Amino acid sequence: MPHTKNKNVQPDNTPSFIRAQHAFTHYIRDPKNAPRPTDIEERRMNMYRDLLFTNISNVISDAFPVLKQISSEEHWEALCRDFFARHPSHSPYFSEISQEFLQYLQTERHDSPDAKDDFPFMLELAHYEWAELFVAIAEDGDSEQIANTDPLNQVLSVAHTALSLAYTYPVHTISPDVLPTEAPEQPTYLVVHRSDDNRAGFLETTPMTHALLTALADNTELTTNALLIKLANDLQYPNPAIIIEGGLNIVNDFISRGIIVLA
Repeated sequence: MPHTKNKNVQPDNTPSFIRAQHAFTHYIRDPKNAPRPTDIEERRMNMYRDLLFTNISNVISDAFPVLKQISSEEHWEALCRDFFARHPSHSPYFSEISQEFLQYLQTERHDSPDAKDDFPFMLELAHYEWAELFVAIAEDGDSEQIANTDPLNQVLSVAHTALSLAYTYPVHTISPDVLPTEAPEQPTYLVVHRSDDNRAGFLETTPMTHALLTALADNTELTTNALLIKLANDLQYPNPAIIIEGGLNIVNDFISRGIIVLA
């Protein structure tokens, strides 16, 4: 049968300099699977490749020190290279690479053949380490410190420098000597916050405290009293007064720590 030309194939009208840029970046990101551009000296091309990867991997290592510490050198480098090759980062800022890496773990890592060797808690640990970095550099915002006089009748919220988090693994205890292989029966609840000396720290909390802080995080109009009553109703708690009393104790403690502020 004679060969017939496919009339549906459209010519590539992409400007040549754009094609050259794509070829350059494809090789930089994934040199094992992309051809090296022939119009650039190999030594110079490899220098660009190594320099960019080293910069990115150093930023990731600084942002996720525990995850790096518990990983073998081979697995850590492969993880960083897979991120570098696979993830389409949307931010040009080095300060946001940690968030891009977290998005990669959430959305693209499962497609990697190496994912089978990942720790089962890797995503949660990475999120916890990202949260520590986030609160350490977060702007204070416009919220005001509270004069602790009548918090029940004030409209309160969670500070920009604090996050209430829930995990299936006890991520705050993970180290080279503590590597859980399966999730415990009870979840872990933490508040990651910035202390007075501008360092990130954490507090272990309870499901009740987590529910309260989650409600406060989006609060713009309810007084603490009204919010605690609503929380008691949502939990179908038979004695709302106990919820209000316990919740007020938590609020007073977290006001003193700067975790709860005026909305």
